[in-house]
Amino acid sequence: MMQSPRAISAPRTSAIRSVCALALGLAWVASPAPAQQLDRASVTSRAQTAYLSEDAAGLGRLEASTRAWSRSKDPLELYTYAFVQFRIQQLATKQKKEDAAEAAGKACIEALDTALEGSARFTEGHALQSACYGYLANLGGLGAIRNGSRSGNSIEKALAQSPRNPRVILVDAMGYYFRPSFAGGDEKKACARFLEAVTAFDKDAGTNGIRWGAPEAHYWVGRCKREEGDREAERQFFERALQLAPNFAAAKRALGR
Repeated sequence: MMQSPRAISAPRTSAIRSVCALALGLAWVASPAPAQQLDRASVTSRAQTAYLSEDAAGLGRLEASTRAWSRSKDPLELYTYAFVQFRIQQLATKQKKEDAAEAAGKACIEALDTALEGSARFTEGHALQSACYGYLANLGGLGAIRNGSRSGNSIEKALAQSPRNPRVILVDAMGYYFRPSFAGGDEKKACARFLEAVTAFDKDAGTNGIRWGAPEAHYWVGRCKREEGDREAERQFFERALQLAPNFAAAKRALGR
């Protein structure tokens, strides 16, 4: 006895629906969470961890999740988006991916331009923008001098507003360390500022949930102590950096792990 076409197609239709439902479910799991569902402090922490562990894929997922914040009117959402871009810029620079570093740096600066339009006394915004300009300057090219000058202007604004902010001190130290001597670079002054940043981070309660930079400050003091030949102090600062960030890849390498 022949089955009707309906009887034959029903199981197939059910199977197709099941497959489609499964595919949609997998797509939902794989897609990044919308920005409005994210917590700014959590995003900052995850971006910090991803950068220190050199997890480019993790940073890429955070970038996708926070992209909507690039159009936000909230200075803190714009700042968080810019911070993710800054970490992408840093890691891309380290990995010699100059095009990616430049694109992330520009995205960081543009987001902070908007944030600072609505809040000119946003110290953390000026400091982070200085860092993004600084990394762009280090890429060289025709814009190096202009970006270096803008980096200096931004950190001066941050220092005028909050000279004891640990992230302001850290970015200021990075400027002295990475700028060429003819542009005001001074490694000895940078090392003194890194040490000041470490002291300031010990007292840091964060501002608006912004808390990052302490592991790096300790790492850079360790680098300075290595250059000074103080092996015991070098090890102590690298160890402290790892205590603060157990997946800090550069600190692990510095300790031969």
